[in-house]
Amino acid sequence: MENLWQIGQKINIEASRVRLCEPMRLHTTFRIGGPADLFVEVRSAEELSRCLAVLDREGLPWFILGGGANILVGDKGIRGAVLHLGGMDSLRPAEGGIWAEAGTSVDRLCMEFLARGLGGVENFYGMPGSLGGAVYMNARCYDQDISSSILGLVALSPRGEVRELAVDPKDGALWSYKRSPFQPSGPYAGWTVLSALMAGIPSDASRVASIMRSRRQDRISKGHYDFPSAGSMFKNDRSFGMPSGVLIDRLGLKGRRIGDAGVSVRHGNIFVNLGQATATDMRSLISLVQEKVLKAYGRSLEPEVLQIGEF
Repeated sequence: MENLWQIGQKINIEASRVRLCEPMRLHTTFRIGGPADLFVEVRSAEELSRCLAVLDREGLPWFILGGGANILVGDKGIRGAVLHLGGMDSLRPAEGGIWAEAGTSVDRLCMEFLARGLGGVENFYGMPGSLGGAVYMNARCYDQDISSSILGLVALSPRGEVRELAVDPKDGALWSYKRSPFQPSGPYAGWTVLSALMAGIPSDASRVASIMRSRRQDRISKGHYDFPSAGSMFKNDRSFGMPSGVLIDRLGLKGRRIGDAGVSVRHGNIFVNLGQATATDMRSLISLVQEKVLKAYGRSLEPEVLQIGEF
């Protein structure tokens, strides 16, 4: 612990933003997760670059955290450092749309578009998490991929270089369903998204607001906000002929639980923390549902939620 604190001091960020043994359940939408050895709140690209330089020099592994959605952190926590980008959340208008930093919440981005009379991202309103995480996962809502709204990207290379990337959102080799060039198999694996220029289309504000309200209401009706969750648990494989949630529902698995980890009673693809769920409980429930779907339909459900840390 003393060595970790010394590493934290070398980062040269105010002490209140550098913490040891930080419970990750406080920083994930599942409200699940053990402690991170070292937790750093980062507020700028310069701070992030400095953090990574120190951590790499010290040989300490690190993980980038945005809004804490779409992840399940193990009960034993995360070894090494967690760099939380929540403080990197500035927005500024630009030609063609709005530049937004990676830590900006998706909801805030949508509200900024609405305030400026712009459309283009309203389908994502109500989705938990940050813009950086949405870009990394190439989030998809109501048949729209987030990549379709990206005009430009700035990212930090593994060597600490800040670069604007030419990543054509129409390039199927870079972007596809829930795939981005920043994921492990992509050409920019190991790069960290710093900001994105999101395309804005001049639109009638009342129409945009109406769509945003309908998207949030749809999520409410499906139980997205009833209990802590990470969003959709499994990706939808179009070859199945039906969404993953329908497969799960048809097997009568809505409401199934292990400990306090449960499948929502309203939607088969929403897994929830009913109180004091552990990561082990949730992982067991995920496996149980996968096994039953495989046995009944011969289909392998691919988790969308990333499992991080030690279980």
